[in-house]
Amino acid sequence: MKKKYLLYLILFVVSLPTAQAQIAIDSFTVNPETIEPGERFTLRLNLENLVDDDIKNILVSVDLTDIPFAPVESSSEQIIEKMREGEEESVTFTLQALASAEAKVYKIPVTISYENTTKESLISVEVNTEASLDILLESSELTVVDEQGKINLKFINTGLTQIKLLQVSIEESPDYEILSPSSVFIGEVDIADFETEEFTIIPKKKNPDLQLTISYKDANNEAFTEKQELELQVYSEEQAKELGLIKESSNMTLILLIIVLVIGAGVWYRRKRKKKNVY
Repeated sequence: MKKKYLLYLILFVVSLPTAQAQIAIDSFTVNPETIEPGERFTLRLNLENLVDDDIKNILVSVDLTDIPFAPVESSSEQIIEKMREGEEESVTFTLQALASAEAKVYKIPVTISYENTTKESLISVEVNTEASLDILLESSELTVVDEQGKINLKFINTGLTQIKLLQVSIEESPDYEILSPSSVFIGEVDIADFETEEFTIIPKKKNPDLQLTISYKDANNEAFTEKQELELQVYSEEQAKELGLIKESSNMTLILLIIVLVIGAGVWYRRKRKKKNVY
């Protein structure tokens, strides 16, 4: 009886299904490794035949439907006529990142089809580009030296990567006095978007240069620190008067006002005396 059970066990173990062998992606290469928007690159897939047989008419395709890549001088499909048992073969796709591609890692679906078998895999390709941040003086209340005013600065993301953890600081300078907080945290600035911040200062000279230090990270968490200068339009009091930016006080106006008051007082006094004479 024990021998019979042992025979059943041996037959059961022998008849267990093994993992299905297949044609698989052994490795892949991207040249260049990091791609910029609008740049052409090659994707090479290295395949290995793990099937215990020769395989014919193997279709390898990449799905570019939802990612900003396009095939160049070829289609998104390649055919391998035959792979022998244990053989390795490679297929190469020439692709181009669209100019609008944002900086991040993209997953490309790869499908391998042969006979009645279809296998899907994912590979990753990185698009990277330098961050670009422009700073503009949006508005200014500053007019005359030693008179405080507000300035509004605009921070524009002109690149193709998101800007994160943006912090802006106005450096101390003898050319101006900072009345508002000198450092502000802005955070994120999306692509083709902007943020504004307001500062209050007192200029100590004509046309001072505002000293700025900005720090931020791009979409790949690479840190940047930059120093920039912005010239502020500030005039002397004499120049501001000549340009009509401030009203010039006039002694003549004061004299005329005094004359009017004196005449008015005289008229009032005469009328008062006439009334007394009547009574």
